[in-house]
Amino acid sequence: MAVRFPLQAAGGVVGVKTVLGVLPREYKETIKGPSLKVDMQTGFLAEGLLTFGLCLALLVILVRGPNNPLLKLLLMAISTVGFVGRGANYTGPSMNPANAFGWAYVNNWHNSWELYYVYWMGPLIGATLAAWVFRFLLSPSSSTKEKKA
Repeated sequence: MAVRFPLQAAGGVVGVKTVLGVLPREYKETIKGPSLKVDMQTGFLAEGLLTFGLCLALLVILVRGPNNPLLKLLLMAISTVGFVGRGANYTGPSMNPANAFGWAYVNNWHNSWELYYVYWMGPLIGATLAAWVFRFLLSPSSSTKEKKA
């Protein structure tokens, strides 16, 4: 993780700079990336809950969802758009620390407490809790796996 996290953050910066490099000038001023529209505690909760919901939905769709790959893709797209739309009024949801860091770096607020508290801690806690909930409540038990084998 000591190598992976910095590399993901660097990838976020490269991705944002690439996007801004290929966009026409009139669109560059309108795109600023995620921005906090509420107080920090509400933003932290919003990012955490949105990430929890999205990760749990994606795990259920991928592991227990339909066998049809196109239907899986459609359900994943609907879930992602739904959670991003719900969070638009709170944090301009990133739900991805590397993405948030890329925009923060380009907009020169990469060293703020807001970035780390809302856009790093919230999603990391939300994703971890979603994985735990899925593992303990929704994944098949080991006896079910043994019977299939």
